[in-house]
Amino acid sequence: MSIKMKKNLLGISLISALAFVGCSSDSDNEGIILPSTTAGEQVAGSSSSQNQIPDELEYNYELLNFYYFYAHLDNELSEDIQDYYNSPFQDSYGYSACTIRYTDVCYMYSKMQDRFTRYYDPNYASRVYAMLNESESAVGIGAEIDSVAAGDQGALVFSQVYPKSPAEKAGVKANDTLLTVENTVPGSTKALETLLTGKEGDSVAVEVKRGQDTLAMKIEIAQYQVPTVFVSYKDSIPVIHITEFTSKTVNDSGTYAEFKEALRATEGAKATIIDLRDNPGGDVDQCNSISAELLSNGDTVIIDIETNVDSTFKNGKFNYVQVFDTVTYTATRDGIGKDRYYVFLSSDTSASCAEVLLSAMTVNRKSPVVGLNSYGKGIGQYLLPTVKNGLALITGLRSMDKNGDVYHTFGIAPDFEIEDPDEQLAKAVELAKDPFKIEHTAGYGKENTGNFLKKARPASSEGFFPKNRKEFYKSLNGALRNKK
Repeated sequence: MSIKMKKNLLGISLISALAFVGCSSDSDNEGIILPSTTAGEQVAGSSSSQNQIPDELEYNYELLNFYYFYAHLDNELSEDIQDYYNSPFQDSYGYSACTIRYTDVCYMYSKMQDRFTRYYDPNYASRVYAMLNESESAVGIGAEIDSVAAGDQGALVFSQVYPKSPAEKAGVKANDTLLTVENTVPGSTKALETLLTGKEGDSVAVEVKRGQDTLAMKIEIAQYQVPTVFVSYKDSIPVIHITEFTSKTVNDSGTYAEFKEALRATEGAKATIIDLRDNPGGDVDQCNSISAELLSNGDTVIIDIETNVDSTFKNGKFNYVQVFDTVTYTATRDGIGKDRYYVFLSSDTSASCAEVLLSAMTVNRKSPVVGLNSYGKGIGQYLLPTVKNGLALITGLRSMDKNGDVYHTFGIAPDFEIEDPDEQLAKAVELAKDPFKIEHTAGYGKENTGNFLKKARPASSEGFFPKNRKEFYKSLNGALRNKK
């Protein structure tokens, strides 16, 4: 017997096939039950026979036991928790962050071969949560200004004004032409940067031209939230640049909502370039939902093999085991951007969630890719709070496309391999304008990218600790999912 659960999430259908021990299945997506081991099984209601084991160590041991993808497949987790208790101090604990009280937990995580599986003790966990829940901010006016040709001279034009930014609050709109800053005519974008540089709270007087009108405004230099989606045009072709995938941005609904706004703002375009260069990934729900907006009803975005916990009742006791569930994400309606032709820009640091989007579009839509072979991260991490308010990041899912092909460690290959960023964009524009609509034929990479060896880091947790959310995502090249 199998049970299927289905729910709609941001235009995505989540179909989860759960397998139960000792039950037959009428589904091809039956979970894989691991061989029962001491490490892979626990009796409900029983207390630990080793009461001296600290709660945090025991709790994290069970998290790895149930959720770590390679705990039993590769026998990475010892069957005896005592192997980690009172462990010797090490100079480095991989990518975990520990104070002296929790070194046994960090020691255990350091023995897992997956470099993305890590632990932050309670002294560091709150800082990680703060990073993940904050929107990246900056101090300035919150606008993009480009130099464009205008007759015999150039002009400085506001190409993008960020929502809720100081510039927007002052009344500046996209396509306004900047005339003066503090009664000075800026001769170049470099001179402009100097004029607009100031301390938070300073006020800058500007004049802009809108149509036939000249408008005087005062913009306060202040803190503003940086968007994750930017729209520009190159030779009349819309370019949508996604810097990361996160659930909280300048828009309360995250990158997905920003992306939908970008699609609506460029409505009517026959072709669009999507720039994923240097995008380290982020929240999987965000990238899955964005992918669905570019696909047709019923198209498969991605298939994930996910670890989970299941139970059996035997000899009057409940036993818990790790299982693998097959979860298929499909578009539940036609996406608002499904009728366009897309060209993608990729770099060797386009990773994880960015690769979900690349894979979905190259497999379903045959969208061509320009740039470099992507990072090759087809695994994702669960975010799991611990009993002492620490934080575990545990690799618990592996992705494949609708054909069952895997890009993990190999990445998505470009159809046009080009190193220079300007030449990459020029080629993407050429393809977007090509009436023959070139299709993706390069498939996935042919060689291991070498990005998944476990690397040592300096002993100092402070020296290693990421400074902001973007840096944190880059350290994971990340696909993150909150596990409840």
